Amino acid sequence: MQEPGRFNGTIQYIYAHWPRFGLLYGGIIVALLVMGVSIDRGWVGFVPLATAVLLVLAHFFLASLWVGFQLYDQEGMCPHHALFDLGFLTPEDDLVYVDLGRRQRPIDLSRRLTTGHITVVDIYTPQWMPNRSLVRWRTHWQHPLPDPRMSWRDGQIDLLPLPDASATAVILCQITSEIWQHGDRLVLLQEVYRILKPDGRLLFAEQCRTQTTWLTEGFATLQKPPAAYWRTLLTGAGFRIRREQNVNGLILTIRAQKPSPTEARQLAFDLKY
Repeated sequence: MQEPGRFNGTIQYIYAHWPRFGLLYGGIIVALLVMGVSIDRGWVGFVPLATAVLLVLAHFFLASLWVGFQLYDQEGMCPHHALFDLGFLTPEDDLVYVDLGRRQRPIDLSRRLTTGHITVVDIYTPQWMPNRSLVRWRTHWQHPLPDPRMSWRDGQIDLLPLPDASATAVILCQITSEIWQHGDRLVLLQEVYRILKPDGRLLFAEQCRTQTTWLTEGFATLQKPPAAYWRTLLTGAGFRIRREQNVNGLILTIRAQKPSPTEARQLAFDLKY
């Protein structure tokens, strides 16, 4: 597999979300035409309105490019690397990366390993994840070349192909939000809980509703849950949240832990510890 070029992640983000970028770009062209015609015909009253529309559309067009660059480009903030650091993972660790066929992020993480190993589990199922942008993401990536640091498996949200209590760390980076139903999201987290060892770490990243997303996406940010939703979902699946960070106001990263048997019993009886 060829090394990804500079801005390759941004280009793929644009391709995956081309309807949004097409509408914004088309709106900019229409606003420019209206301005030109209004100036030519002397319709002075339309010029300020067209200018305001142009500025708003240009803002969201450029802001969307910035978001794609930050989240998906090698030169951006790389949330999967932020999770690796948040989990205090080492080059010798074995970990599980739950993926949706995008592949590039676990490949990036494998370069940080020496004797460690990443098991990548592709859980994509069209019935549970009908987002068309995800389909466009998947059509781009080819299967990578063999690498002793990586193994690739197919699974689904209710069946990760790993034994009970076999994983020390699991990464879910912008995966759960692609599952549309709340109950199905909980099923996936419960399945992650099953394969984790006691005191095992779940490294979780999702976009949530923040001031930054309001500025970059406008009313589209209403589709994103607040941070409290993700915390409640994780604790509802049995996890204990140990640490969280909001990176650049764009994405919430959380290190959660599967309680040890002693702690689980204390939680069951609502005891202090």
